[in-house]
Amino acid sequence: MRKIRTLLASAIALTLSATFGASASFAGNGPSPLSGIEGGGGNPVVMVKIDNVGRARPHFNTSKADMIFVEQVEGGLTRIAAIYNSSFPTKVGPVRSARISDLEILEQFDSPGFAYSGANKKLLPVIAKSPLVRFGPGLNGATYSRNSSRKSPHNLMLNLSKTVSKAKGLGAVKDIGLIFSQTAPEGGKAAKNFKAKWPASSVSGKWTGNGWAISLDNKAQKDAVTGKAITAQTVVIQFVTQTTSGYGDKFGGKTPLVKTVGAGKAIILRDGKRYDGEWSRPAANSGTTYTLNGAQMPFDVGQVWVLLVPNNKKGTYTVS
Repeated sequence: MRKIRTLLASAIALTLSATFGASASFAGNGPSPLSGIEGGGGNPVVMVKIDNVGRARPHFNTSKADMIFVEQVEGGLTRIAAIYNSSFPTKVGPVRSARISDLEILEQFDSPGFAYSGANKKLLPVIAKSPLVRFGPGLNGATYSRNSSRKSPHNLMLNLSKTVSKAKGLGAVKDIGLIFSQTAPEGGKAAKNFKAKWPASSVSGKWTGNGWAISLDNKAQKDAVTGKAITAQTVVIQFVTQTTSGYGDKFGGKTPLVKTVGAGKAIILRDGKRYDGEWSRPAANSGTTYTLNGAQMPFDVGQVWVLLVPNNKKGTYTVS
């Protein structure tokens, strides 16, 4: 079983460290610690906040992300936090605003980039103090444009490739506790379908024999750039504590606080099987370990979706 660890990434990071104070020139070498995809080792990490309502779909180049986190926002809707490491497309979006829960996810990385369209006035100074490189519009060379075929606010696009090439201060990716193998572990129960639900949103998938074909709000998804189905190799239904954050939107909606530091149950789906395991992230600056019967659970090589489902009646799931 191949384990993705930090030795290679650390060596490359040392080689490139002299350039981090200027516009960094990264050259990915080796597999990504976030997906196992070749070319991510030594590259930076950038989170892009993606709109996730019907008018924002299909998404642009989410198929190129190494990891996709789905988190609840106001009104029971969800937003996507797409994490890029092995590739940085020229068009990603539509980009939307930041939430407090994004910052906790980002704390496990070293000097990551964070692309967002804006944020609540109360949240903006918190983002400014966080150990990350801000890629809001007009910040740190972030390059945005509007897609004329869509209406605002669902049409803001980021040239991620150009943004990363200009950026100063980005750190190299590090191990966040994941391991990858193209061979599925023993055990598991056969599964063909899954669905995770929030009060006003859902993510579901169907096993195709080669991956999990993703549907959002019961509609099968294709990438707007490639035209191909959005397919995850591994899906994690991660049960998390969720409370009210103290932040909100301009319409008076209360922003949930999704806690990704802690421990709990997790259902890992790969190779047409369901594995009932656990997750643990003991501190904000540590990664997340997924285990099955006490042993670390390997993910399949390829895009990973992590569905942050509340461990109360506000979040439900089915696997069949």
